[in-house]
Amino acid sequence: MVFEHYVPYAMKTPILRLKLITGILLGALLSAHASAQLIGVDFGPSASSTPNNWNLVSGAGTFTGLIDEEGATTPVSISVSGVGLTSFALELIPSTIPAWSNNLASLTGSIFTFDTRADFLLEGLQPNAAYDVWLFGARDIEGRTGPAFEHTVSIGGGASFVQVGAHRELVSNSTVGSSAVNLNNYSVRGRTNGSGQMSIAVVDPGNLNILGGGVYLAGVALQPAIEPNAVPASPLWSLLLLTGLITLLARKANIRA
Repeated sequence: MVFEHYVPYAMKTPILRLKLITGILLGALLSAHASAQLIGVDFGPSASSTPNNWNLVSGAGTFTGLIDEEGATTPVSISVSGVGLTSFALELIPSTIPAWSNNLASLTGSIFTFDTRADFLLEGLQPNAAYDVWLFGARDIEGRTGPAFEHTVSIGGGASFVQVGAHRELVSNSTVGSSAVNLNNYSVRGRTNGSGQMSIAVVDPGNLNILGGGVYLAGVALQPAIEPNAVPASPLWSLLLLTGLITLLARKANIRA
């Protein structure tokens, strides 16, 4: 006679609960991973082209529900302020556009102000978290030789730098870009405050005695950063740790059963 080992329902219940919790946590982690993609904002005239799944902003205001490069809606918003901010079309020098998995050749516009300052506030980010940030400067001033604009840039909780570029050059943070160099090489570090906000201030220091002066920008982008000398806190690392924990708990549940 063959006796089957009977597992009481009460002993099965922890395993079923474990599976349910696992599904919920995995879904949350995968959702977090989607929102960890780069978020790009392209400044330019209404209806102008943008890199795939970048957000078009044509002037001052608050823009909510920004999408990331995978097309997923995020809780991130951007507020843009500056006196007389105006958009205009701009054809960049192709060799100054950095290489990226998502072609950036459609960064074909800018916003500008003849005032000495423009401010940006990003909200809905992870609190007290590090981000890689790119601020793109560009100006179209035909016939101008030498620098066409100069900005001093301060990123809340992070980097400060000077941004200088010539006619139709795309300047990625402090450096004129190159199509032979990956965008990642131009990033600077910013950090959010406890409310998940990050500010960016762009100022014309007034060193260039040319028509208009002011602030001239083609876009801004950011993505969560992994800080050096720290265990990465990305959703993928969390997923690996969770998988190991679930496996251990499942084995213990089977042994008790």
